[in-house]
Amino acid sequence: MKKVLLAEAAAVLLLAAVMALLLYRKTPADIPLQDVRTALTKNAPLPEMEPASDMRLKRAFGLNASDFPEYLYFAPDNTMSVNEILIIKTADESQLQLITEAFSKRLSVQKKNFDGYGTDQTELLLHAKTGSDGMYAWFMVGKDAENWLKTAKSIWEVKK
Repeated sequence: MKKVLLAEAAAVLLLAAVMALLLYRKTPADIPLQDVRTALTKNAPLPEMEPASDMRLKRAFGLNASDFPEYLYFAPDNTMSVNEILIIKTADESQLQLITEAFSKRLSVQKKNFDGYGTDQTELLLHAKTGSDGMYAWFMVGKDAENWLKTAKSIWEVKK
C-alpha cells in the first residue's frame, strides 16, 4: 500500500514539474522581429532579396498583413530568384494552420513556375526551411536558408 501511495505521489510531483516547465518556457513570441531583421541583415548574406510590402505578402502568399501582429518579409528582387525569407508572428496558434497552408501553396507554385528550366531554383525550393516555434512561423528559401534560420533562432535563444 505504501509503495502505491509513494508511486502516486511521485507521479503527481513529476506532472507538476512538467506543467511548471511548460508554463514558464519562453518562446520566440516575446522577440520583436526588428531584432531578427537586424541580425539577418548584419550577419547573413541576403542575395537577390529586398524588404517587401503588405501587398507583396498578399500576392505571394495570399496572407493579409493586418491579420498578424508582426511579420518580416524579404522577397525576390527579380523574377528569376526564389530567395525568400518570411517570418510571421501569429495572434494565436489557430493561425498556424492557415500559414502552413500558405507556405505549402507558395512552394508548390514556385516549383511549378521553375519546373523544366530553373534547375538551380528548383533545387533551392526542394530544400526550403519551413516550420514554427511558439507563435512564430517561418518560410526560408535560398542557398543560405539554413544559416538564416540559425541566425533567427540564435536571437530567439539569447532572449529566452
